[in-house]
Amino acid sequence: MTQHLELPPPVMKVVLGNQLARLRSTAGVTQDDAAAVLGCTQQKIAHIEAGSGIKLVELNALLDRYGANDADRAYTRDLQAESNRRTKRGAFSTRFRQYMRLLVDMEPSCNRYFSYQALVVPGLLQTEEYMRRNARAWRPSLAAGEIDKYAADRLDRQRVLDNTDQQFWFIIDEAALRRTEGGRVMKAQIMKLVETIDRPNVELQVVPFSVGYYMGQGHDYTIFGYDTKPAVDIIYLEQHDGGEYVDNSKRTAQYVKLWDYQKAAASGPEQTRRALLDMAASL
Repeated sequence: MTQHLELPPPVMKVVLGNQLARLRSTAGVTQDDAAAVLGCTQQKIAHIEAGSGIKLVELNALLDRYGANDADRAYTRDLQAESNRRTKRGAFSTRFRQYMRLLVDMEPSCNRYFSYQALVVPGLLQTEEYMRRNARAWRPSLAAGEIDKYAADRLDRQRVLDNTDQQFWFIIDEAALRRTEGGRVMKAQIMKLVETIDRPNVELQVVPFSVGYYMGQGHDYTIFGYDTKPAVDIIYLEQHDGGEYVDNSKRTAQYVKLWDYQKAAASGPEQTRRALLDMAASL
């Protein structure tokens, strides 16, 4: 059993799909040819390779057609078995809403975590008081007990930053730091960001107003990068009423390219540190 198999089942399905696409391509087999083996449509093969999952009997038939060697067969079958694993009862992610559970499962399991936020400080970097101020803006209003649980759960999520085997990189638009309702709260929040820069596995950049317009501004997303075989990226697009997960290789490649543009637009870590200290001093 390899380290690759210690991943959330939905991620395993994506890795499995990419692995099957690689084996098919290496064998010189088209999706139409693979569909003929299973007696299905080409669209089903495309869905399997995109991460929808596959039955073991179908998997074995494709491995035979692709002429997979023993090592690839064993690895691919392990991927298939693990992709059907159910979430353990009482798992940490079950403390969150359904649409967030995969997000919470991916945070401690990815190799690289890249997050862009335009209007709020990223959840993994928020102070408790900042969390509570944001929760009070929800409508209908949350009860005091709900806010307590919300803050406690989000603080527990931040423990993931202690794993120095993972790389975390955050880009924040300056607009997220200029909402100064409660200057004391924002000052403490900004000082926490300054402290975050000193973590060995965390990079933080701010895009200053002076940059003007830049690609992807105002479009919050997170990239979860996995050094699996083959490597995969999964994108989480944050939305008001939930979130969308993107694992299509063409679309994920677009977000990886967007990340590079935004990283270039943002100030470097040390410039960001000085800017944050100036902001805090003004509050």
